[in-house]
Amino acid sequence: MAEYAAALAAFQRVTALAIEHHAALDTAARLMHAHAWVGGGAAAFTTDLTGHRTRLQSSLSAAMRALGDLVVRQGGPNPTTPALTTSPTGASAPAGAFRGIDPQAMSTLVSVLDHAGHTLASAGSRLGSELAGHGLSAQPGHTLGQVAGWSAESGRDLRQRLSRIQRSVPWSTLPAGLAAYDLFGAHAPGSGQVRQLLHRVAAGDAGAVPALLAVQESGQDTTLAARVNAWWHALPEDPRPTTLAGFGNLNGLPAAIRDQANRHWLSAEKARLATELKKSFDRPEDLGGWEKTANQLRRLNLIEEELQPRPGYPSPLLLAFDLTGNGRLIISWGDPDTADITVTNVSGLTSGLDAAHGDLERARALWRQAAVTGGGKSIASITWLGYDAPQIDPGLFDPGKSVAFEGAAAKGGAALASFTDGLRASHHPSGTARSVVIGHSYGSLTSGHAATLRPGRLADDLILVGSPGVGVNHARELGLDPKHVWVGEAGGDPVTTLGSFGADPGDESFGAQRFPVGRNVWTSAHSSYWDRHSASIRNMGRLINGQYDELDQPEPLSKSPQLLMPELAPEQNR
Repeated sequence: MAEYAAALAAFQRVTALAIEHHAALDTAARLMHAHAWVGGGAAAFTTDLTGHRTRLQSSLSAAMRALGDLVVRQGGPNPTTPALTTSPTGASAPAGAFRGIDPQAMSTLVSVLDHAGHTLASAGSRLGSELAGHGLSAQPGHTLGQVAGWSAESGRDLRQRLSRIQRSVPWSTLPAGLAAYDLFGAHAPGSGQVRQLLHRVAAGDAGAVPALLAVQESGQDTTLAARVNAWWHALPEDPRPTTLAGFGNLNGLPAAIRDQANRHWLSAEKARLATELKKSFDRPEDLGGWEKTANQLRRLNLIEEELQPRPGYPSPLLLAFDLTGNGRLIISWGDPDTADITVTNVSGLTSGLDAAHGDLERARALWRQAAVTGGGKSIASITWLGYDAPQIDPGLFDPGKSVAFEGAAAKGGAALASFTDGLRASHHPSGTARSVVIGHSYGSLTSGHAATLRPGRLADDLILVGSPGVGVNHARELGLDPKHVWVGEAGGDPVTTLGSFGADPGDESFGAQRFPVGRNVWTSAHSSYWDRHSASIRNMGRLINGQYDELDQPEPLSKSPQLLMPELAPEQNR
């Protein structure tokens, strides 16, 4: 009888201990559930946390069962064992392009882990003693001790990381990518190549930058920009590798840092090429060498001219440039890291560095129009010439370069997808900021490829103008709600009738929203979408601002019937 009473008393003590401690990690699990969308190391940490929480509850249940069986063996009835398995839930994180995390929630997570580490260590010791005192395995107690050790170690690591981040990041909310790859950096997945390349860049290895840019341009690593952003914020203040050639082209860096680094590189390249040009005049055998160098210098001068401030517009930021191929140039009018609305303009046939002036004027026109009707919202309008667009040259016969094929759009779409990853990674956390992509002509096909690579994440709205097709047969295949895919086709635009790449986006069966544009003569219709005071530019400004119910209907060119060839019937024309 005494053995039964002792076994029952032990069962009751362990049951009380289990009820007190089985939910020790539930609050941590709820916090991670609410922020699980940050991905990266956060997702891995969540998995680790879930595993330790399961071990905690399983070991307590096993201890109660062992003591309950002992009670039965001592002649008593089988005692009721309470269920300890819980399923913590929490609010899901909101959708949006520029998300963030409340540091206070992460501070709470650290406190929960600290408390669990302290209390579970004591509970594990008591549990092991109870079991061993009755000749039972003390393993459940050892398991509690292991969970306690993991909790304490994780709490210390997160506290140190959070403290460092809060010292270096000025915002009240942490960017999601920063949390994913810096706050939870100890749990971040391997990706050894990227980790090694970033380490080499930090050490000043100039050769690592082109290798990292190659990974970036492939568009395959959806986490690269977030890693770069977290890596940047974790770097010591001095020295930082901002003077390496091409460093400013890395997506995920803050826009101001990209601008600073790229302007420095531009100046250094000008000085280098000027010296090279001077030397080439002393080498008459180097036929054509001086001409190539002079052309590169001309391109740099062109970029410098385009970077001159324009009255009435925000200061331009040089986000990327490259002189190879058709040349690359990405300039933002307005800071995309702080803007309420960021619009990325993607051009098509014949676009490139040498013809950048017109594309930059279009970006400024959109900035002006969106700002006029934006109600004080800050706008960043970006000219994105980040790929080798098709040209009217011998490349027309190359499937990888020709406007008649999708090869150039596929490569450009991958680069565009990576660029928009960078916009999200470097943007100050916001629950209201918007991202818009506008694709024109062949650039709409490029935008379509990017959208399919980043379903639901490329932009909040996708605007297609003068499109020959986007490579899919229905708007939903672009990964956006068809209500946020907008198509503008100017009457008389011959490109929109081609239907070369999938279904016609302007056709009702495509499922997109059509917005009023107006009509123009066929020789200028394809480039008329940015004409000042046109219905097209007004409506694109409204769409950029999300003012879907305020679109303008263009006035008809004439309310009277018009002759197709008035010169053949001058009397009727009068």
